[in-house]
Amino acid sequence: MASSRRDLMKGLFGLPLYASAADAMASDAGTASALPDKKSFAFTGTFLNAAYAHPLSIQGYQGAESFLATRMHEPAVPGPRSNPRNAAVEAFAGLVNADPSEIAVVPSTMGGENLICAALGLGRDAGVVTDGFHYDASLAMYGEMKLRGVPVGVVTPRNNRIDLHDLDALIQKNTRLVAVSLVASPNGHEHDLKAVCDIAHAKGALVYADVVQAAGAIPIDVKQSGVDFACCGTYKWLMGEFGVAFLYVRPDRLDQLHQVQIGWRSIKDEVRHVLPFDPPGPAIGDWKLGTDTASRFEVGTPDWLALGAAVSTIAYIRGIGVDTIQRYRQPMIDRLQTEMPKLGFMPITPNSRGPIVAYAYKGASAKFGPSLKKAQITVTLYDHVMRISPSVYNDMEDIERLLAVLRA
Repeated sequence: MASSRRDLMKGLFGLPLYASAADAMASDAGTASALPDKKSFAFTGTFLNAAYAHPLSIQGYQGAESFLATRMHEPAVPGPRSNPRNAAVEAFAGLVNADPSEIAVVPSTMGGENLICAALGLGRDAGVVTDGFHYDASLAMYGEMKLRGVPVGVVTPRNNRIDLHDLDALIQKNTRLVAVSLVASPNGHEHDLKAVCDIAHAKGALVYADVVQAAGAIPIDVKQSGVDFACCGTYKWLMGEFGVAFLYVRPDRLDQLHQVQIGWRSIKDEVRHVLPFDPPGPAIGDWKLGTDTASRFEVGTPDWLALGAAVSTIAYIRGIGVDTIQRYRQPMIDRLQTEMPKLGFMPITPNSRGPIVAYAYKGASAKFGPSLKKAQITVTLYDHVMRISPSVYNDMEDIERLLAVLRA
């Protein structure tokens, strides 16, 4: 890990702000060392909590600082054609096998899901099916919809899994959307996204996938899965910052979506008629609306700083390879799955490729919180659940350190 601010700042301006995703990836490929990569991260202690918020790497820090430095010297840099937005979208699209035109930048994963629900016009005749492992705020959103008369079905987990037969049984003629988390935040359950899409599409429903606990951690191919909509913030396994997310919309679904918001990215060929030398016309002006995903869902100025970080962090991830990251992490997950039950922890994570493993233990937070804090080991602790999520900077020594504290 970086030992000083001087180390952290070294090579600060090595990545051009407006480099394409391909250029950024080539730049970072040489810095993506063999795993574990501890030198790219500056935190102290043993951090096994990337599912909560991934530590910002030196690469992300450099990408953000590069934008800030340019902003100081070029005040107009946040303009529509002069910012990190396109490079970040290109980088994410390459990560999930999408075309950049199919991606919009939105403020958050939850914001993207809200937009899709509004654009689909969910109502009394257009309902939702989801499951109990979907994101808790999403479940609350659908619960509020149900109070307003929207048909909502929720699959109850069985044996810490979502049975696709149960999902299939809940999809009715009036189901418009099936909404799932590809990797579940509470316990790491991973859906077979293609199977979910096949089931939903056979009954005329569309599929939204929250991929915030998956993108960057496991391989995703939106084309192969057939998913209709997917969204992902950058601050978890994309290793970036808060404030931006990428919303994917399958292009042949755009004509099924209402335009629910208008902003400057929506408008094409605008002509005003109120200033001197303007052509004559109505005071409201003339314009056309764009038809791509960004035109539908990007209305305002996104967080350029977070996008600047995302260009570099996604390039770093692609330089290593998501499949390499997954294979490197798996032995740590397997070790936990072998040893934690011996210490009285009840496994609640089914076997999966994902980055999250969780355990039930009555009084977990009260019993283990103080000793973990003293040892500078960070995991997610709830009253009766411990969630562990290692990343590229962790190694088996970190896992053994955690197990030693729990044994004590």
